[in-house]
Amino acid sequence: MFRMKRRDFIKTIASASAAIGLPTIIPASALGKGGAVAPSERVTMGSIGLGTQGTANTQNFFGDKRVQIVGLCDVNNTEGPQYYGYGNNETKGLRNARKLFGMDIPTYDDFRELLARKDVDVVMTALPDHWHAIVGIACVNAGKDVFGEKPLTRTIREGKVLRDTVLNSGRIWQTGSWQRSLPDFVRAAEIVRNGYLGRVSRIKIGLPSNFKAEVLPPVPVPKGMNWEMWQGPAQPSYFNPRKTFTRWRGVTNYSAGKIADWGAHHLDIAHWALGFDDAGASEIVPELVQWPKNGFSDQPLKFRVVMYYPNSVEIEISDMNRNGVEFFGTKGKLFVSRETLYSDPIGIAETRILPTESRLFPIRSGNHFTAFIDSVLDRRAAVTDIGVAHRTNTGCLLAEIAYRLNRPIKWDAKKEEIVGDDEAARMCDRAYSAPWQLQA
Repeated sequence: MFRMKRRDFIKTIASASAAIGLPTIIPASALGKGGAVAPSERVTMGSIGLGTQGTANTQNFFGDKRVQIVGLCDVNNTEGPQYYGYGNNETKGLRNARKLFGMDIPTYDDFRELLARKDVDVVMTALPDHWHAIVGIACVNAGKDVFGEKPLTRTIREGKVLRDTVLNSGRIWQTGSWQRSLPDFVRAAEIVRNGYLGRVSRIKIGLPSNFKAEVLPPVPVPKGMNWEMWQGPAQPSYFNPRKTFTRWRGVTNYSAGKIADWGAHHLDIAHWALGFDDAGASEIVPELVQWPKNGFSDQPLKFRVVMYYPNSVEIEISDMNRNGVEFFGTKGKLFVSRETLYSDPIGIAETRILPTESRLFPIRSGNHFTAFIDSVLDRRAAVTDIGVAHRTNTGCLLAEIAYRLNRPIKWDAKKEEIVGDDEAARMCDRAYSAPWQLQA
């Protein structure tokens, strides 16, 4: 949608008033005064995916006066509670979203109908991972800026295609890896970047464990649930509310599990601190993996993978480490998580970064959500843009491939190819269920 800049809008009003002999009186609402937002700084948004994360994201945008929610899309239009919230029996989907954001907002169960609207500027997407690439590409091709949930895509090839599509479009893309917008993670990355830990050669990343492989039998699809659309490009399977709404990350058909889910957060911080946003590991070595014997989940019960990066840096990712990111340098160690930032020696974490040193200013004001709207309005690159998200997601998915094969794999980060292992290379892509295709 064409958007006139605020100063041009005001200038146009003034010129028109002068031309017809009227006094140049500009309403306060047009100037953005009195708590109102100028039309040139108003963004219309559609939300696709209104489960736990999508509803929370939309609530964040709903609280921004510059944003107007004009469309809601989800395949779940059922009545009553479902198994959202990691086991809690909560109500999500379209019925809940309409109550929260407005009963008069148009709703859809097919994302293509929302994207066909010319009055939608930006889209928030929060879908199961197997949908991320197809919906993301469709959003960009429809001319929308996108706030897309992490991990970026289900496969490495999907990530490459989505990244190239975004870069060729000129659209703004921000991924929901919001730890880059938290002060402790910014501070930790600046401490490492400025050498206060000395030379960092090792990082330990701790992730939550995958869901237990409990037995979840098929149940009838409830009225109001478009199960065929939920599955989309994934291979057809049976419906169970706990598997579908809460624990789909335990199913390889839909997700890579915690290695990509939380890895999208913590590996992102490791890359950021080391300046590896444009780099990648050269070798990925699985050191331990334990698989479930039965149940709905086919994700590992335990895992540890070591990734070898430039400058002799090793990054270990495991669900047996403390949840967070720990840096080991020649001058000490530093641990950061969503709850804490500490170091040994203790003074390192208290380091005051000077204005003249290497600084990281991921947000201009507010939070990860307001930062996205800032980028939409001023067209500056987003906090966690498409290139950042793709490199992080690639590392996570390479770790998944390595532990599934239970052997080391080599990666050419420049060519973005697995080297000397045809079986592993084929796992960078996947087959879709008809009629869905990846629009390269």
